[in-house]
Amino acid sequence: MQYSVPQFVDVEDKILPHLTIKQFLMLVFCGLLGVIYWALFNVSLIFFVLMFFTLLIFLPITFAKFNGRPLLSNLPNLIQFIRAPRYRIFMRMGAGGMVKKEEPLAASIPDKAEPSESRLKKLAYLLDEKTAEEERLLRTTK
Repeated sequence: MQYSVPQFVDVEDKILPHLTIKQFLMLVFCGLLGVIYWALFNVSLIFFVLMFFTLLIFLPITFAKFNGRPLLSNLPNLIQFIRAPRYRIFMRMGAGGMVKKEEPLAASIPDKAEPSESRLKKLAYLLDEKTAEEERLLRTTK
């Protein structure tokens, strides 16, 4: 027995030309707010300011898409992103994924300063050699 598999399940049904049910309800709600503003303030400057900001909020939520998805479905994630603190904490992990315990400060400082001094001397020597080699190359190319 074969069953038909639904195609395009992620596409919403359109009730009016180019309007889904969600978009239609958002526009109806925006219109109701407009009627309430008109009933409270008649046609005045306050009415136009409130309607402007209401349309500024509702029109993008109704029609705008971000990454191919309606803005209304991305709105909770956006609000969570804005409200969440942004702390970047670096935690060094050991070989087995466990957190290393910090060693006491006295144990981490070497007793002798000589090894670091010899490393510094080696580094200075390598830099001097490289500089001398570069000077030789410049003299030979001229």
